Amino acid sequence: MINETYKMFIEKRLGETIEESQLLTETHPSRIYHISGKRQYILKETKRVALNHQFAIHKKVFQAWSDQKNTLAFSIPEPFLLGPDGRFMLMEYVDGDNLLKRLVSGQDNIEELFRQAGRGLRQYHALVTQAFNDAKRDLSQYEYMAEVMAKPGGHVIRSRLGEFPSKCKRILFKDFSPSNVVVSRSGKIYFIDVQEAFYFGPFYYDLSRFIDTTKVFSIIRNPLCMLSGHHRVRRVVRAFLAGYGNEVDFDLLKKMQYVHRKEHVHIKMKVTPLSAIVLKVLYVVI
Repeated sequence: MINETYKMFIEKRLGETIEESQLLTETHPSRIYHISGKRQYILKETKRVALNHQFAIHKKVFQAWSDQKNTLAFSIPEPFLLGPDGRFMLMEYVDGDNLLKRLVSGQDNIEELFRQAGRGLRQYHALVTQAFNDAKRDLSQYEYMAEVMAKPGGHVIRSRLGEFPSKCKRILFKDFSPSNVVVSRSGKIYFIDVQEAFYFGPFYYDLSRFIDTTKVFSIIRNPLCMLSGHHRVRRVVRAFLAGYGNEVDFDLLKKMQYVHRKEHVHIKMKVTPLSAIVLKVLYVVI
């Protein structure tokens, strides 16, 4: 159940009664609730820093998307309101399943959905790069990337990041994974968790993030994917890259996967060392 103060604030601002709330997931930085009134919503509650900045970014992304939505292959959930002191934000609820769940459950038409996700990501990069061009930060300034580069051997990461030409740099999604792509019951693709649209770097980072998390978490969710589902995972990855477009350089993609995997393991090590070890092993075998 959500905090009673939050409930009262939402009811007053929206003019409706919140009838039910359910905790969907809890992570190190936040809790995610599904709440129901006249409409259904997602509520993100922070455990750490206030969400004012994230909410402002989400609103800006949503507005940029709204201006061009008829030409885009993806949708963005509408942000509704920010709670007192930025402790929570309320967003549109998307009734559907994410791509990871659809992949591991063996649903049909999965390759086309991954292809559409790739096409949507390319459009997203163009959209947010134009909208956030004046507020960008270099990817090397990202807290965990900077920590990886400061560690022994970090000069390799710094060197590899320097090998990407400026023509492939975009404002990044930053956490583009199959869990953050939701397919609604009507078949629309939604990109969720869009609140970090300010890091500027090679678009290969988002491609690497999506590919690596697809491979790793399909195995974690369904270990049989290592065997019988292996070819299926490879097909959806190829479909995703085909959707993104022909400009993908596979040598640059491999270089970025090296960078992303080092960063990803480092982040997990700071939060849950055991999961970091598992992740490191999986990155060796996939």
